[in-house]
Amino acid sequence: MRLYHKLNTALVLTALFSAGLLSFIFFRFQKDSILEAERERLEMTRQGVRNILSEAGLARDPLMLIDYLSALYAYHPEISVMEAFTGKDWQPVRPRGRKPAPRVASGQGPPDELRAGEYGARIYFAREYLQAERHKLIMALAKRLAYSLGAAACISALLALWLNYHLTKRLRILSKETEVLGSGKFGHRIAVGGADEIAQLAENFNRMSASLLELETMKRDFTASVTHELRSPLGAIESHVALLLRTPRPQAEKEGLERIKANAVRLSNFVTSLLDLAKIERGKMDLHLTPADPCALAADIADFFAPKAREKGISLETRAGGGRKIMLDRELLAHVFTNLLSNAIKFTPEGGKVTLEAGFPDNSDKFTARVTDSGPGVAADDRKKLFTVFGQGKAGAAAKGTGLGLSLSKGIIDMHKGKIGFEPASGGGAAFWFEIPAGR
Repeated sequence: MRLYHKLNTALVLTALFSAGLLSFIFFRFQKDSILEAERERLEMTRQGVRNILSEAGLARDPLMLIDYLSALYAYHPEISVMEAFTGKDWQPVRPRGRKPAPRVASGQGPPDELRAGEYGARIYFAREYLQAERHKLIMALAKRLAYSLGAAACISALLALWLNYHLTKRLRILSKETEVLGSGKFGHRIAVGGADEIAQLAENFNRMSASLLELETMKRDFTASVTHELRSPLGAIESHVALLLRTPRPQAEKEGLERIKANAVRLSNFVTSLLDLAKIERGKMDLHLTPADPCALAADIADFFAPKAREKGISLETRAGGGRKIMLDRELLAHVFTNLLSNAIKFTPEGGKVTLEAGFPDNSDKFTARVTDSGPGVAADDRKKLFTVFGQGKAGAAAKGTGLGLSLSKGIIDMHKGKIGFEPASGGGAAFWFEIPAGR
């Protein structure tokens, strides 16, 4: 579950729990208030009867008592039966405007007997009526609280969504910006406002990015300086060895000089690749775009490698469709074709097959090339480092490669605003492909 949904769930549940708890406390408080109000009302009724008993006793007027009790009986539906004692015996009180209730009614509680001097009164409260009235008030209270709780839930959910959106918005920005940093664009700064922990995290990323840029710049400067200084002595070694090979020498000495020359050439190519890669990384590599047919270029590079493939006993098949001229750097793109075909032939065993496909699929605006071999393929653990500098799999290390070819090819394709990638081929081989837009 994403952090956005987790925070939403946590905030909504917290709001609902808080609203529910407050509603429960308020309900209990209001319920006690309803019961207390009922007790106070009944007590006021009793106190009114006590007062009229005292006044009737002082005035020795039983009619005053009967008249008051009749009015009280008529306007208080919670009273089931009333009786008055005027000095002789108990007699029922008739309510004004309604029929008298039976002496003992269903749900009727024990009477409250009140006396003052020679007068007295008995009040029978209707228990069922009081319970029904109490239930009605409590249900009305519960209904209002339910509506309030529902409204609070909706408001809390909307508020949680709003708060969570603004809280995770900066995290999403931070995540996207760190992807840029992870792609190798060191020095990239993350602009996240605020003064909280997220802003501090962004500032830490900015400091890390600046440090990585400084280290990367030092590495590139060191690589460029070292490789540039190696070119002159390597050129001198190649020239002197070539000069020595022109004169007749013993076979053993001649073979030794040829090994020196081959290793010097190999080291010179490695230094040249390092310089080219450093230029691409520093943005110093010039891209000379000219109208050219990439399909014809692919066929020319395949013809160049055909003798080497035959020498190794490998079948090299070229499928170059109908081409058209697009804007590209012919020399740099030839380097990509050379690298991919050279690797395919290098890792394909004798009797294997290498296929080069090039063209514009479905007459699209993208040129696509694909080199497939029937070699051992690339292990799953090694695929992530294929296009990194000095990144080699187990097969590449066994073939004594430099690990610069694919990273250099990726840099060239990136300069053409294209894409390059790898996928396993059927039968266990490897398939490297790239595409560049035709509308540059």
